[in-house]
Amino acid sequence: MSRLLPALALVLPFLITPSLAAAEVATAQRQVDAQQLDAAEATLETHLARQPDDSEAQFLMARVRAWQGRPEQALALYKLLLQREPDNADYLLGHGQALLWAGQPQAALTSLERAAEVAPDYLEVQQVMQQARAALTSPVSATAPLAAAPAQRRHELELSARQDWLDNGFDNWRSQRLDYSSTQPEGLGWYGALLREQRFGEWDNGVEAGAVIALDDNWTLQPEVGYQPSPYFLPEWHADLRLQRRLPAGFLGAASVRRTQYETTRVDRLALSAERYWDSWRAGYTLNVTDVANAGTPIGHDLALDYYYQGLSYAGVRVTVGEEEAVEEQQLITSDVRALSLQGRHWLDDRWALTWEVGQHRQGDYYTRRWLQLGLRHAF
Repeated sequence: MSRLLPALALVLPFLITPSLAAAEVATAQRQVDAQQLDAAEATLETHLARQPDDSEAQFLMARVRAWQGRPEQALALYKLLLQREPDNADYLLGHGQALLWAGQPQAALTSLERAAEVAPDYLEVQQVMQQARAALTSPVSATAPLAAAPAQRRHELELSARQDWLDNGFDNWRSQRLDYSSTQPEGLGWYGALLREQRFGEWDNGVEAGAVIALDDNWTLQPEVGYQPSPYFLPEWHADLRLQRRLPAGFLGAASVRRTQYETTRVDRLALSAERYWDSWRAGYTLNVTDVANAGTPIGHDLALDYYYQGLSYAGVRVTVGEEEAVEEQQLITSDVRALSLQGRHWLDDRWALTWEVGQHRQGDYYTRRWLQLGLRHAF
């Protein structure tokens, strides 16, 4: 017995350590579930001081630091984890989320697209890809998951010009816009624009502004207003309110109501939209039901299909059919429309992008309009 006790003293720590290690990680997980992130970090730091190569503990620590609003520290841990297991879908997802919250959406999509290749049925990967694309290809900002602290805010500024060519003796149109947006994956977003347009030999100037308010992880509310101080053909003002719901399997649903006030009439519109994000694709459909004062109730349909490449770069097609109102001189007209356009945004690097659009719009028997729009966008 006297010889056995020293041997047990040497062996026993090695027998106990694995169970203690598992208990510490389990304790940290319980602390995370209870939103006690600081306590979870302290538990994991103690554990990793003894077992620095424990992948499970490193993975949980990376998520904790990302949720605490320190995505850069999380990225260092994800780098180590991915060096060991480059095709681990969980690590790729976490890496993508941390990059998104660090304000690097294009790099985030690289990891997320790889995760989608490794695990095509991984629903959360598709959801985070949807967040990254939807938040930065439109003013609508998506929300982040459990306990995520505010990520870095991203600002974008775009200067664009457009030329429209009309037939049937109508003068060509011209327009310029300066657009600004500020987005945050789980925070308040806002946007605005200065615009000027020339039609029928006259220039109109205006301003637009809107906000995106995250109500919870799935619901967002988007109010928008526009005003033209002395319009000739543009409306005097418009107000729009959009409610959006994120749904499972990459779907989005939205409804919006809009009132547009012209000098001589008022237009009210209800829009019901559905979108689906999957792999490198986005598809969308919108039903527009418009009430034009003293002119009936036009109904229109908008279809969209986009393909994403190299992160947030995309090319897409838009189709519009149905009835639509338009301004001819200072008169509001309603007619059948058929429109087809191609558009896209190509990011040259993380900060600069070119935007483009070409299309054709047939406004009943009044005119056919063809256009080209080019823009330069800067992110900061």
